Amino acid sequence: MKMRQRQTARARGFSLLEVLVAFVVLALVGTVLFQLFGGAINNAASADAWSRAVQVAQNQLAQASMAQSLSATTTSGQDGDVRWELRVEPYTPMALEGETTQPAESLTLVLYRLQVNVRFPGVAGKDRTFALETLRVGSVGPEGRP
Repeated sequence: MKMRQRQTARARGFSLLEVLVAFVVLALVGTVLFQLFGGAINNAASADAWSRAVQVAQNQLAQASMAQSLSATTTSGQDGDVRWELRVEPYTPMALEGETTQPAESLTLVLYRLQVNVRFPGVAGKDRTFALETLRVGSVGPEGRP
């Protein structure tokens, strides 16, 4: 008789409560994993958008730098979903105490400040923006102005 009770106890399997607890634990683990993977996908998409926007900005700076003669201008455009605005202007450094910011009349080269402002779509419909800038050397025009 004892043998039969042991066999019956072994043949029972899991109780309903044990199965429910196992499903709850599995559901919690699954939820956490889905959130982790979803966050990783969002981060990868965001990194891709930033990378694309930086490439557009660097491309605009490079194209402006390669121009035969720099002059004060503002241009804008769009490359895919990335909007950009490029400003080229003569660079005037801040004066140090006792120094002047006016260039000497005999100089034939001028520093130009190239700045590109970029705007691209971000998360939740909010636009993201950033700016890159650099200095380039340009020549003074025939009339003595940059």
